[in-house]
Amino acid sequence: MTDQREDRLRRLMEATGESTKAGAIDAAIKHYLNDLENKRRVAEELPTDALEELHTPWLPLERETSVGRDN
Repeated sequence: MTDQREDRLRRLMEATGESTKAGAIDAAIKHYLNDLENKRRVAEELPTDALEELHTPWLPLERETSVGRDN
């Protein structure tokens, strides 16, 4: 394991209060999936600049746009 990865795991364990790497990873997975679901739920209501701020390579956010008039 690289030093950077080991450091991230140590920081994750501290942040989550978990005493094991597996526990910290499990907490991070739950957080990631919940965060993604919440952000996708409100993405349509957010201004574009806020959506861009929340978008990351690890948690991509997009929204569909349509051009033209509804008839």
